[in-house]
Amino acid sequence: MRASFEILNKTIMLHHSALLVAAVTLAGCSAPPSPTSRPDPNGGITALESPALTDLVRVGKLPKLQDRLPEHPLQVKPYEAPGFYGGTWKMMVDDPDLGMYKMIAGYAPLMRWKADCSGLEPGTAEKWEYNAEGTQLTIHLRKGLKWSDGVEFTSADFGYWAQLTAEKNQKLTRPVWSITRGKEMVVETPDKYTIVLKFAGPNWFVPLNLATGFWNSDDYNMPRHYLQQFDPHVNPKYHDYSVFDKKNSSHFNPDRPTLWPWKLTQIADGGFKMILERNPYYYMVDTLGRQLPYIDTVVCNYVPDPQVRVLKLLSGEIDAQFRLVDLRDLGLYWEGRTSGDFRVIKWNEATGGESSFLLNWSAPDLGNRALLREFKFREALSLGVDRNKCNDVAWRGLATPQQATISREAWHFLTPEGKKVFEDWAKSYTDFDIPKANRLLDELGLTKRDAEGFRLRSDGKRLSIMIDAPPQKDSGPETDEALIISNGWKLLGIDAFVKNWPSAEYSLRQKLGKFEVSIHGEAEMDLFTYPDWVFPTGEMYWHSAIGKWYKNHGEKGEKPDGVTKELLDIYDQILNEKDINKAHQLVHKAIKIHTERGLFSIGTAANPPILVIVKNSFRNVPQEPRIMGPWAPAGPATSYPETFFFAPVGWKAAK
Repeated sequence: MRASFEILNKTIMLHHSALLVAAVTLAGCSAPPSPTSRPDPNGGITALESPALTDLVRVGKLPKLQDRLPEHPLQVKPYEAPGFYGGTWKMMVDDPDLGMYKMIAGYAPLMRWKADCSGLEPGTAEKWEYNAEGTQLTIHLRKGLKWSDGVEFTSADFGYWAQLTAEKNQKLTRPVWSITRGKEMVVETPDKYTIVLKFAGPNWFVPLNLATGFWNSDDYNMPRHYLQQFDPHVNPKYHDYSVFDKKNSSHFNPDRPTLWPWKLTQIADGGFKMILERNPYYYMVDTLGRQLPYIDTVVCNYVPDPQVRVLKLLSGEIDAQFRLVDLRDLGLYWEGRTSGDFRVIKWNEATGGESSFLLNWSAPDLGNRALLREFKFREALSLGVDRNKCNDVAWRGLATPQQATISREAWHFLTPEGKKVFEDWAKSYTDFDIPKANRLLDELGLTKRDAEGFRLRSDGKRLSIMIDAPPQKDSGPETDEALIISNGWKLLGIDAFVKNWPSAEYSLRQKLGKFEVSIHGEAEMDLFTYPDWVFPTGEMYWHSAIGKWYKNHGEKGEKPDGVTKELLDIYDQILNEKDINKAHQLVHKAIKIHTERGLFSIGTAANPPILVIVKNSFRNVPQEPRIMGPWAPAGPATSYPETFFFAPVGWKAAK
C-alpha cells in the first residue's frame, strides 16, 4: 500500500516539476503577458451595434439593425455592466469538433436551461404550452428571427428536420423523446411561427429535451434553404446524403448558416485554428437594447497537449478558458496571476461522483455477480473506502467526501424535502469502517481464507475483484482513487487490483457490461430526461443488461426483478405525471431506494471546483460559482457569454 502511494506522489511531483521549470523559464525571460484585445473606440455603450456592423450598414452590405433583429429579441441582463463592442477572444479546444466551444457559444435551443438549472426560459422560441393531456406541445417562435445569412428562421426549418429524421435516409434519426407508446411524433407547422408536436400519449418532458445540451439543438436547427440544395430528394445531382451530411456540419463547414452568436468563417493552420466572426443577425440584446454579442471575433486554438495548455494560460495567451483547466495545477495558476494578468475563478463542477465506482449488476463472473447483488456485500465495499484520503490525494482536499449521487444542484433537490433526500443519499454508508465491513462479509459466510489471507467464495475460489480504469496517460484522479480503494478492499480480505485498459477497450467493456467494477464521473441535473444514474433505462453504467431489456422492450437483455423492477416502475410513473412537483417526489422515492437498498455505484468525493481562467480586462464573467460541470444544461452558455466583453484601460464597473 505504501509503495503505491509513493509512486503516486512521485508522479504528481514530476508533473508539477516539469510545469514549474517551464513557468520559471518564461518568468526568467521577463516576457510580458500576451496583449489582450481592446474594444473598438467607437463601440461604447451609446453604440447599439458593433461598429464593424455599422460600417457594413453604411455601405449597403447589411440591413439596418431594426431589420436584422426579431420582433421581440431575447433581452439579457449583463452580469457587471453593459459592455463595449469589439475585440478577439482567444480560447483553447481539445478537439476539432469544437465540443468545448459549443458548450460556450453553440447553444441555440428553442428553450434554454436557466443558469441555476432551476427550470427553463425562452430561447429562439418565445413561449410554449401543452394541451391538458400532455399529448400535444405547441411552440411559438420569435417572429423575424434570422439565420446568420439573413434568411428568416421559421417552423419550416424544424419541419424539415422532422421530415428527414422520419425518412431515415441519412444519419439523423428520430430522438428517443419523440417516440411515445412505440409511435413516432407527428410534426405540424400551421404557420411560419408555430410548431405543433403531437404524441400517442403523455410526453411532458419534451421542452427539457429540446433545451438539453448543444447537441439536440445542433441537430434540429437545420437551415432548410441552404441544405435543400444538397438533398437528393430536391436536387437530382445528388444520389445519397453523403455531401448533405458534410454540408450540415456546423463545426466544419463555414458556409452553413447558423443561429450561434459567432459563425465559423475559417479553419486555418491545418485544422489547429478555428476562427468565428459575430453573427450580424443574432437575436439577443442587452438591457439597453444593444445587440449581442459584444465581442467581434473568437479564435479557437486546438491544443491537444495538456502541458502546452497550462503554459499558454500562464503566459497570458488565452483571454478566457472555461474548461480544460486542471484543478491539479491550481497552485501554478494562483502564483501566475500577476505575471499572466489574469484572475482565477472557481465555478461549480456540480458532480455527484469524482469518481463513481460502478458495481456491475450483471457481472460476467457468476460468483461475483451473486455477491455484487447482495446489499450487505455492497455496503461492506462502501465501508472499505477511505473517502478522506481520496479527496486529499486526488482532489487536493477541495472536493466533498460523499456517496455517489447525481449533482447536488439538480432541480430535484430545491425544496427542503429534496435537500434532505439528497443529504441522506450523500451520507449513506460513507464511514471508513474496516471492522464493520469485515463483520458484514463474515455474516455473508465469507469466512474461509486462503494461504495469503484472501477470502474464499462459496465455490472455493478466491474472492478477487478487478477495477477497470482508463489508460494511465489519460487518467489522474481515477487511477489515484482506484489504488486507494483497492488497498482498502484488501484490508477486507478481497484480492482487489486495478487494470488500466486502452481507451477504446475501456469504454467498450463498460458499455457491454464486461467489467466487475469500473469508473465513471457522475453528474446530472435532470433525471426526467437523463434517468440512467438512478433508473436502469439505458445500456450503460451499473445496469447495462437491464437497460438493454428496457430499451428493447424486453426483446434483448436481462429482465429486471426486485429492486431494478421497482425503479423502472417508478420511472414509468414519472413519464405519465403532469404535476412537476409530484414528478420530483417520485424521483425522491427512487433515490430513497438507492439510499436504503442501492449502492449500485460507490462514491469517493464530489463537486471539486472547476477553474475558470480570465484575463483581467475580460469582463461580465460571473465571480460567484456558476454550474459548469454537467454538459446537459450547457454551461457556461447558460450564463450568456454573449455579454462578455473587453474593457478599455481604466474601466471599472459601476457599484
